[in-house]
Amino acid sequence: MFVTGLRNMGARKIIGIDPIPERTELAKTMGATDVITGKGIDSEAQVKDILDGDLADVTVEAVGHKAQAFNDAVLLTKEHSDILYFGVPPWPLDNVHLRDAMLKNLRINTSLHPDFERTFPLAMQWIAEGRVDLSPLLTHRFLLSQIQEAFDVFRDRREGAIKVLVEFPALKQS
Repeated sequence: MFVTGLRNMGARKIIGIDPIPERTELAKTMGATDVITGKGIDSEAQVKDILDGDLADVTVEAVGHKAQAFNDAVLLTKEHSDILYFGVPPWPLDNVHLRDAMLKNLRINTSLHPDFERTFPLAMQWIAEGRVDLSPLLTHRFLLSQIQEAFDVFRDRREGAIKVLVEFPALKQS
């Protein structure tokens, strides 16, 4: 989803990094200009190659459950630039290299709850204009009666699960 948003906001280069090949392929499908299958800590040379020796102006971190993901974002972001930190850790993270971010004078923007009055109309506009197609993200569909299986498939990331949709039956009107 971030790739589509960044593309709509005019980003010229979007590099998707993920250790899972299916996810980097999906990033390419969603509009990433380049993808790296691997971990961020191992990707610095590839990022510099893609960006003609530079690091990223903006880095989006959307994993959240590991300190290394934050540290990778710091590593891959050039000085005086931005990290958009959307990953929400389920517990406090140890070994976060905040000092490294400070030495690079990085701006770190976080968000847990979006500003719906500002962002929702833009999202609806993009959908109405056909600028957003999130259907490639929906990898599985289940009926409401299969909800436990849907949760299990998503939790275990079975069969390449990215987003799992549970369909609710239509209410009968009297």
